[in-house]
Amino acid sequence: MSELTLSERIAHAPDSCGVYQWFESAESKTPLYVGKARNLRARLRQYLTSDDLKTTFLMKRARDIRWIATDNETEALLLENNLIKKYRPVYNVRLKDDKQYPYICISMSEAFPRIYLTRRRLPGNLYFGPFSKAQVAREKIQLTLDMFALRRRPLKLPLAKPAKPCLNYHLKKCLAPCAEKITREDYAAIVQQAIDFISGNDDEIRRQIEIKMQRLAADMKFEEAAKLRDILAYFNERNISPQVEMQNVTPAFDIVGVYSAEYDDLKKDLSLRDEDITLRANGTESTATFVRFAQICLLKFREGRLIAKENFSVTETDMADSALSDAEFAETFFRDYYMGMLDLPAYIVVPDGLELGQWGAALGHNVRVVQLGEFSGVVRTSSREINPPALMQMATNNARLVMRERLLSENLRNQRIGLKQLQKFLGLKAPPQIIECYDISNIQGSEPVASGVMLRDGMPYKPGYRKYRIKTVEGANDPAMMYEAISRRLARVKTGEVAAADLIVIDGGSTQLSAAMRARSEAGLSIPMMGLAKKLEDIYTEDGRILLFDKESPGMQILRRARDEAHRFAVSYHRNLRMKRNLRSVFDGIDGIGEKKRAAILLSLRKADLGVMTADDLAKKIKKETGVSAEASQALAQKIFTGLPG
Repeated sequence: MSELTLSERIAHAPDSCGVYQWFESAESKTPLYVGKARNLRARLRQYLTSDDLKTTFLMKRARDIRWIATDNETEALLLENNLIKKYRPVYNVRLKDDKQYPYICISMSEAFPRIYLTRRRLPGNLYFGPFSKAQVAREKIQLTLDMFALRRRPLKLPLAKPAKPCLNYHLKKCLAPCAEKITREDYAAIVQQAIDFISGNDDEIRRQIEIKMQRLAADMKFEEAAKLRDILAYFNERNISPQVEMQNVTPAFDIVGVYSAEYDDLKKDLSLRDEDITLRANGTESTATFVRFAQICLLKFREGRLIAKENFSVTETDMADSALSDAEFAETFFRDYYMGMLDLPAYIVVPDGLELGQWGAALGHNVRVVQLGEFSGVVRTSSREINPPALMQMATNNARLVMRERLLSENLRNQRIGLKQLQKFLGLKAPPQIIECYDISNIQGSEPVASGVMLRDGMPYKPGYRKYRIKTVEGANDPAMMYEAISRRLARVKTGEVAAADLIVIDGGSTQLSAAMRARSEAGLSIPMMGLAKKLEDIYTEDGRILLFDKESPGMQILRRARDEAHRFAVSYHRNLRMKRNLRSVFDGIDGIGEKKRAAILLSLRKADLGVMTADDLAKKIKKETGVSAEASQALAQKIFTGLPG
């Protein structure tokens, strides 16, 4: 069998449901990718002819294929889930935070149950979750312990001999079952109240808290009343949202909102700039064309109330193109979130168009995975007061907003990491909060200019941008031009007009850096400087060394951003000067046009579409908008059409 080629192996694959695994070699134990298929042979043949980028990368490494046939799609889905969780293949997309999510556990396997946070689920206990943030679970546990005096110490009860009550008992934070101060039956009743509270069945508990708070306030015990007030605030803000509540609703259901977009669409939809998004996937910088981002927002409804909102990020990958669909993102979420969960709702509602119905059978016979339209039909026939499209829109909007917040926060975190990397790499005293970068632009010495851009905390700071027209240098002499620009900038720093930068980056090699250092020495300052070459992106230090910085690191991305922005700003300024010079040259030799009329004509030229106008049309336009004579208008129009470049 090992002598067969991949195409020959695939030709012998069954045409039934099943799971397939791609391996790097016949001896490999861990698969590169695990997938499922309705028809194994047909699906595997697609890998041989696909031009999908992700598949191309996979097939460059894959040398062996193995499959397991199943009787139906549900068995294939379950098997795929088990294999992915066991082997964690590198080409399978996973939740960004690929770990065991925390649960709230009530240890019903014990005689006197405890409540605690765990990431492992053992039989016999009751679990609530999973939670995407451990802090939310911890807050709920603490609130439960504050309200119900459950034991906290991990003792194996009952003890052979009653223990001495601890401080928690005297503070009325524990009922001391270890000291046999409460019977098992009475303790079980309190545990049931705690379960109702965590489950969201807490109307009676809330009512009792409100009554007790009012009684304490009437007795002028305001501090104790304030604690109960804070607990009620928790109900409204963290646990139950009163603004999303339906009456006469009995089934539990989850709304799964999905937001995904490729790089360009994402940037436009979320009003982000290139510098707001750090393109990193699998530890390396990504190519924007093939980056796809996804965010899932889960709304959990129990007893007609929104009891929780969870957000999950799916790892973006530089090999994900249009073939990676919302359904595949959603399947990743289902596999990592719902598989093995005990507290499942009656309905899991997904957006229209996502074919995930087979997950109902995989999760259990009491769970239905339905699309939005089908769930809306169920609601209409049962006359329940639910608006599924509005809830799905809410989930999708939340996913979109969380996506924007996540990208911005990730980028900010990367900027901080990058600044610390620069501090260590360049031997600075502190991370450079203010970075200035300078570049020169000219064509064989004509219209020479310099640009200075500023980065604050690693991001462009436009108020700190400066443009310089070179005044003292004749001909093409970039080091001398750099010396002039840096001298003029540092002169203002020396007088205190502007604050000194933490690091100055020179766009160029050793000669440009030496010129900048000479200007710094003459100014009597000690601002750290470095040079950054354009082609190889080598770093030139003040002591003459040439260093190589990891080109994909956050620190190098900050330097590259500063260098590219300085280059763009300098070229733009130089181009504008050349354009003004060329425009002014067309007025030479034409009588009757002074400075005011020249300005008016230049304004009209900017508004005109010269590509569709003749010289006569342009002459009429100039005469009409500026009032110059017909002769001057005709001469100027003719000169524009014959002598102005472009």
